[in-house]
Amino acid sequence: MSDHALLAVQGAPLEKVTHRSVKDEVAERFATLIVSGVLNVGDTLPSERDLAATMGVSRETIRGALLILSTKGIVSVVQGARTKVASDDVGDLGLPSLLNRRVTEYSLDDVHEGRLMAERQVAVLAAQRTEPGMLNELEHLIDVQMAAINDPVRFLIADRAFHTAIYHACGNAVLSDLATTLYSYQLDHRRRAIAEPGAIAQSIADHRVILSALKAGDAKALAEGLGVHEQRIYDSTRAVLAETTKKATE
Repeated sequence: MSDHALLAVQGAPLEKVTHRSVKDEVAERFATLIVSGVLNVGDTLPSERDLAATMGVSRETIRGALLILSTKGIVSVVQGARTKVASDDVGDLGLPSLLNRRVTEYSLDDVHEGRLMAERQVAVLAAQRTEPGMLNELEHLIDVQMAAINDPVRFLIADRAFHTAIYHACGNAVLSDLATTLYSYQLDHRRRAIAEPGAIAQSIADHRVILSALKAGDAKALAEGLGVHEQRIYDSTRAVLAETTKKATE
């Protein structure tokens, strides 16, 4: 499958006219990962090979995307060394809502309720519209997640690809963008939560349940699977926030 096709099933915008290259799309995804807190300044990125497998594109595309970010001073690329995040000032790249920081103004409870509602409707549509190519890509992403079971950052990159692919499968651009924005809330805390022992394994198990429901075209089971998964995310994020608040007051 071509880079363009893989980006399409992993959540490229629906029904939108764009003249950006694939490497531009991937650069934007990296920028979103940085501004949402999955990748922090000083972090070393996974290898080009691992990034290519996780994001479903060629190593050449990854190299081109990193070059774009490097010219903007967002990442530091040194020959013979791993690429590092150099700045979180991503300029005009990344999700607009995250750049404006509006999503960070919402309460955790509000985002939780909003995500449950959005994903419930995503489930209704995705169960009807998901195609075999998408199911194959989701299977691949679970394999990538298994390979990243001891690497929270790489796992979260694959996790985002998994969720945005499902959102895209619903076939509604507005709903897909809304669900993606809500997913991106508090990812910096999500990174801490997913590093807890057993957290990645549990998340992968949830993903298998979600994929099984998609394969069956069962909207009710899909909504339940997404809901259980979101509840775990909410509970673990709330625990991290509570611990952060406790430490700040000690």
